[in-house]
Order: sequence, then C-alpha cells, then structure tokens
Amino acid sequence: MISSTHPPVLVVGAGPVGLVAALTLLQNGIPVRIIDKDPNPRMGQRGPGIWSRSLEVFNFLNVPDVNDLGKPMLPIRSYKPGTLEPLEDTSMVPYMEPTPAIPFYTPKLMGQQLLDVVLRRHLDKFSCTVESGTELRLFEQSDEGVTAVLAKNDVLETVHTKWMIGADGAKGVVRKQLGLTFLGETRNENYIVVADICFSGVGLDRQHGHRFGSPATRIVLLRPTDEIDEDGWQCFIFGRDLDISKLAKSEELVFEAIASAIPTEITSTKLVWMSEFQTNIRMVNKFSEGRVFVAGDAAHVHSPTGGQVCISEQMLILAR
Repeated sequence: MISSTHPPVLVVGAGPVGLVAALTLLQNGIPVRIIDKDPNPRMGQRGPGIWSRSLEVFNFLNVPDVNDLGKPMLPIRSYKPGTLEPLEDTSMVPYMEPTPAIPFYTPKLMGQQLLDVVLRRHLDKFSCTVESGTELRLFEQSDEGVTAVLAKNDVLETVHTKWMIGADGAKGVVRKQLGLTFLGETRNENYIVVADICFSGVGLDRQHGHRFGSPATRIVLLRPTDEIDEDGWQCFIFGRDLDISKLAKSEELVFEAIASAIPTEITSTKLVWMSEFQTNIRMVNKFSEGRVFVAGDAAHVHSPTGGQVCISEQMLILAR
C-alpha cells in the first residue's frame, strides 16, 4: 500500500458539484486533489437546467462558457390527441432581455456531459486533472486531518489531507461513513425513463419541445438538443400504463413507447444513453462532521421541479 501526503483538500466525486468546489478552491490559491470512481466521463444530458443564480456563480468563477454555450428553454408544444395539430404552446419561464441589474434572468440548458467538459477545461488551467477510476474505500479523521484509503486498478493508497468534500452522489460512501441520516420520502408515482436518443420524425420541428399523450396512459416529452447529435433528443417517458423498470432495460421497448405516442413516422433510431428516475426528497441532518463535508446529491435530493436550488452556489460559499 502506498502512503502519501497530498494537497490540503480531497474532493470525492467529479460531477458538476465536485468540479465547482475544486475550481473555487484553486482560484483561491488552495491546492486540490479531485477523484472520481468512474473510469470514463459520464454520459447523458441528465438534468440540463441551469438557473439564474447558477449562471451568476459561473460568471463569478470566470466560466462564461456555460452562459455562452447554453441553450434557451424552448416553448413546449402539445397536440390534439392522435394528431400533429398543435393544441397550445407553453413556456416554463417567460423570456426577458438581460439588463445590467438582472443579467441572467433566463435559465439556460446544458447537458451534464458538456458541463463536465467545460469545467474540466477550466481546471486544466491550474494543472489540475480529475483522477478517474479512483475510488474512496474508507476514511477516518482526527483534529489534525483526514486519512483516506483510495483504490485504483486494485492498488491501495493511503492519503493524508486536511479536509475532504464528499460530492459523490446520493449513493456515495462519504455520507454513509459519516453516519449522517438521509431522511425523506420516495414517491413511487413519479417514475420516469430519461433517455438521450437520435431519430428523425416527420413534422417534428426543433424550435419547440414536444409533448404527446395523456397522464391517464402515457406521456412522451421530447427536447431537441444538438449536444447529442444533429437529430438528437432528450426524451422523458412516463405514464400509468407503462412498466418503467422493464422499459428502462430495453431500447426496443423505449422506441415502441415513443412510436405509439407520436402520430408520425419515426426513422433512423439510436439510443445513446438511458436511465430511470424516481423522485426522492431527502436531506442530511447536517452538512459536515469534523473535517468532512457533503454536498450536492450526497447531501440532498429532490424532485425535478425542486432543482432550482443552486448547488454551485453552495460549493462557492463552502470553498471560499
């Protein structure tokens, strides 16, 4: 086993929360080591909404790419049942021109896959890279610091650091080993398949999101995004007549569900990424224990509409 002393902060988890924490610390002159257990970059648009306060934070961190590359929220068009005849267009947030007083009123959309790339590029400016395929196995702490055991390619390394930030997600090890509670509820009725897909559909423009179906049976929501491909869509599928767990394991069933809900010809189909999402509303009893902190999904999870809280801002405050 290798034993070493490393930078004063170890960040566990290299999603947006961990990357923002590392970047903020580096900009304040504090060396960081950041690890992630996944050997490859994450796939998927996941939660692409970046709200106003997050845009302010990225601007403060001198990461203008997020606002520059992010796409505006499109109006969502719903249709008369069984047709492509528009019923109504709705917008989640009314558009407002930026002003000096409110420069970031309108949210932007950027998939997590691209957001991770943008943030990693900014880490590169500080000669800091994510150590992929590196897993936190266990840790203990004292008044002087934190001792963590890491594993990469079955080689164990003991690391001594002053502080540790757990941004390793809702199923991560940091919160569990700290013994923090994660009280809340799971809502079984809110069960969704989320997928990144490519297909061509006659009559489906890319200036709108599209909503088909009925809550009584099934609903298919489509959001066009060129981040996936020129014919890419982020797709949400849910409804009472669907076996979501079964659907989430079958590319064939996903496209069958889409084809059954959309009254047009679907061609050139390809599944890029898929996952199932079930609403959990949970929160830790405290955000730190001694020299170890938790943040992001490791600290709180919520419904999609509850995601307007600025996790990036939390990391900014902590790191500063």
